[in-house]
Amino acid sequence: MGKKRVSIGIAPDDLSVGDFVAVVEPNLKTRRERMVMGRDEDGDPIVMHVPHGQQPPTAGIPHKVLGISWPWAVFGVLVPGGKVDGPIIHDLRKIKCMRLDASYVDAIKAFEKPEIEKKSQEPEIPF
Repeated sequence: MGKKRVSIGIAPDDLSVGDFVAVVEPNLKTRRERMVMGRDEDGDPIVMHVPHGQQPPTAGIPHKVLGISWPWAVFGVLVPGGKVDGPIIHDLRKIKCMRLDASYVDAIKAFEKPEIEKKSQEPEIPF
């Protein structure tokens, strides 16, 4: 059984509209953001530490390239059933894109969520 080569990323110049890629964002340094709130009576800045918002990881989620205008790209997220949700805009200088195999994309397109049973059409009887 032959091993497939693992992609380490594709150059932004090789992206084209319609491609499916996985977006890998680099690990952000754990740095607290600071915000200056004013100055105290001595003239020193009053600094408040603001926690950095965490975004959910998107590694492995198929993104469809919808448009490119260097350095930004517009992506749509492939959801089960084949629909594309979005848009999501990324700075291509700060992410790595990995091309996805067609079988991977087809597996997600083929997956259908079960339908939720609809309420019965019987009228409610007030008490």
